[in-house]
Order: sequence, then C-alpha cells, then structure tokens
Amino acid sequence: MYKSDAKLAGVNHCPADRILLQRQEIAENKKDSFGMMGRYFLLVAFCCLLTSCGGVPETYYYTLAVENNAPGNDGHTPLPFALGVEKFQSDVIYDDDRLIYRDSPYEVKYYFYRRWVAPPRHLLTDKVVGYLADSGLFEKVTAFPSSANVKYVLRGRLLGFEEWDEQNNWYGKVTFKVSLYEPSTQRVVWNGKFEHLQPVTKKIPAAVVEALSQSLKKCLDDLTQELAQELGAKKATP
Repeated sequence: MYKSDAKLAGVNHCPADRILLQRQEIAENKKDSFGMMGRYFLLVAFCCLLTSCGGVPETYYYTLAVENNAPGNDGHTPLPFALGVEKFQSDVIYDDDRLIYRDSPYEVKYYFYRRWVAPPRHLLTDKVVGYLADSGLFEKVTAFPSSANVKYVLRGRLLGFEEWDEQNNWYGKVTFKVSLYEPSTQRVVWNGKFEHLQPVTKKIPAAVVEALSQSLKKCLDDLTQELAQELGAKKATP
C-alpha cells in the first residue's frame, strides 16, 4: 500500500515502515519510467532498422509520350469551325494514379510504387486535345467548356488503360468511347469506340508505359480519321 493510502485508512506506521513505503514508491516510479523509455528506444531502434534496410521503396512516376503526327486532313483547308473536347469520364479504377495490371475482367491489381503523374482520364483528355489540334483538321480545338464558339463537342469515357496479361504475354491496352454532339441542340451526330493492344517488349513497368503510349497513338489516329470522314461528309452535304 502506498503512503497516501495508509494515511487515508488511518493506519499509523513507524519510521521504518515509512522508509519502506517510500522505497517501494521510488521503485514503482522507476519501473514505470523505464517502461516508457524502453518503448521509446524500441521505436527508435525499429525506425533505424527500416532505414538501414532501405526503408519504404522509391515511388516512380510516368507519363505518356505520343508523337503528334496525326493523319489530319492531308494538307487540305481545315474544317471552318472549332471543336470542343470535354474532360473524359471513367470508371473509378481509372481515376487512380497507380499503374494497373490485369489478367481477368473480374480482378484489378496495382503497382503500388509505379504511378502516373495524373489519373489516366486526365492524361487522355490532354492527349486528345493536343493530338486533334496538331492534326490541322479543325480551325481550332479547345478544352470545353470554353469561351470559344464551338460547333461540335467531343465527349468521351475511358474504358480500359492498363497492362493486360495473357498467358506469357504482356500488352498495353487502351479502350475508350466517344460521342460528337452539337452544343446548340444537344443532338448527338456521331459515336465511336476505339481499342488497341500493343505487345510489351520487355516485362518491366517502363516498357508497359511505352506500349500504352503506342496503343493510345493508334487509337488517336483512328479517331482523327473517322472524324475527318464524318465531318468532311457533313461539310460536303448541301
């Protein structure tokens, strides 16, 4: 019993008893202090061990590299109107910046330390705007909404953007769909879907990113050609 407890209980101790109680209190306090300090030193030692073993792995960031040499209008006069491009929508898994790899439509896996500089749907939007602008197909291409007066707006949804594994082969898979509408009437005038699987040359994340860039370029080439055919035909219609 501690000294304070003895007083409250009305127990009278001789000086020797008080000395013994004081020593017990000191011993208990030392024990508690050692326990707290021991836990602190264990935590510090664990952190040092993590550091000495390399700690948390380094995170690598990737972006797309797509050559802007779209087929366009083959040197002809651009279509006499501006095109707006809305931000692409996507399923929730493509609104994450981690690289994805899959071997089944029912399971999604991630590279936790390999990430995009932005979620894939944002990267896709930027590439579509830049690619169509460089194609020379339109008088102007701009992100939408915009203060520019646009005749048509391209709206899209990202459906696939990942490393796709089949047996012993890896592919960079890109899939998206788009629709073209008139903002003045909200009438949809055209729909399209694009997909490409590009074989990965080496089974490392950097090679997967390269294959995804090549897949996206193929899809953007096809998109540009189909827009040229669709809108060229509309322009020729009296």
